[in-house]
Amino acid sequence: MSFPGGPWMLPGAACAFAVLLSPAVLPDQAGRVLTAAALPFGFYAAGATARALRPGHPVADRLLAVGVLHLAGIAGAVAGARLPGGSWPAATVGWVSAVLFASGFVALLDLLARYPTGQYAWAWVAGPVRVAAVATAIVTTVAVLGSPRIVSVLELPTGPNPAHLAALASASGAFLVALAAPLLGLGLLLARYRGASVLDRGQMRWPIVTTAVLVAGLVSTGLAERVLGPEVQTALFVGAATAVPASFLIGLLRRTEEADRLAAVEESRARIAQVAVSERRRIERDLHDGAQQQLLALLARVELARARLGEGDEAVERELGAIGEAIGSVHRDLRELARGIHPAVLTDCGLVEAVRSALARLPLDTRLDVSPDVERSRFGEPVEAAAYFLVLEGVTNVLKHADTADAHVSITAAGGLLTVTVRDPGRGFADPREPRGGLTGLRDRLAAAGGVLEVTSRPGYGTTLRGVLPVAGHV
Repeated sequence: MSFPGGPWMLPGAACAFAVLLSPAVLPDQAGRVLTAAALPFGFYAAGATARALRPGHPVADRLLAVGVLHLAGIAGAVAGARLPGGSWPAATVGWVSAVLFASGFVALLDLLARYPTGQYAWAWVAGPVRVAAVATAIVTTVAVLGSPRIVSVLELPTGPNPAHLAALASASGAFLVALAAPLLGLGLLLARYRGASVLDRGQMRWPIVTTAVLVAGLVSTGLAERVLGPEVQTALFVGAATAVPASFLIGLLRRTEEADRLAAVEESRARIAQVAVSERRRIERDLHDGAQQQLLALLARVELARARLGEGDEAVERELGAIGEAIGSVHRDLRELARGIHPAVLTDCGLVEAVRSALARLPLDTRLDVSPDVERSRFGEPVEAAAYFLVLEGVTNVLKHADTADAHVSITAAGGLLTVTVRDPGRGFADPREPRGGLTGLRDRLAAAGGVLEVTSRPGYGTTLRGVLPVAGHV
């Protein structure tokens, strides 16, 4: 179901202008006309504002459609009241205005079904909305043909209906069926609220409340007028007419602002993660090309000096040997440090080879399962780094805490997500939600790459680390 937005701005403005002329056209009915037009005016103004501030958003178009259709129906009713009573032109205008006005309720159904994202929560909703549009037009036409007097959506004085069919007289009140459309829309919005995100729920509460009040008021208009009096009932209706579209507009603006802010945060976090990976690679290269090479050169000079000494000075030879061993130890430490910052094999050969290389150096009986699509793929640097260090942290924790030499690592990719799991059958721990140094840093590392970390553990039943990272567009 699609209700045009922008193309209706000018016709909507024309209908609004026609309604505002009602005091001059129908001075004795001006109050009734303007009161009925308060809600459409509110929707039209909210839709126009939303289109100006959020151009192209479907919710803005639906707000506008509700206002335009109802204003067109009211303008038609005003025009029909000025035509000769009982004439075919008056009957035709009454029918057209009734269909337009009833379609406004279907537009409200469409708005409620799409709010707040602009898209239906479930694909099947499109069918009932289309059916409601067709059924409303048919039922309204039947009601018009069944009415002995020309139908007026504002209940203005009209003449006899030249198109009246006595056989349809019992269906003259079927026009009220159109009020079921916003009730259905409210039900869809409530169903959507149950499964919505925290962000969406915050923007849905007031539209739900105001729409519920509006629907209750539409259904009980006659009763409210008898109990409260026309003045109070009118005041309440005008208040609702202001609150309903305003709640949708404010919710839309707040939601898009929050979505834009979250998108900016995600982009910033991705940039920070990329910078961090690049910086680690630079440090690794500096250590490899600088300090490590200098230590190797120094070690070579020590060995050359030992060779030149011959067997003349055993004490000096022993000292040089000790210096050589110390240099070799420092070199090994630097190499391990560089590997921990960002292993060269991760950059050169990818995630799987880096994981295999890391597991081969550990005294664990580790089973590694890698899906074929991961085996032949490369991912973004932040993703590969986060996945690698997840495996490293997981197997290191097995060595330190699990009291077992068994571990199982699996890496799979599906649906644009990379899933890395490290599982052990060790002793586990009581509360996996409790902040722990290594796991806290790992959560932050995965979050910086747009992923999440799940930790499952129970004493005596082992521990499972599961990281999920977005990898859309990997090669």
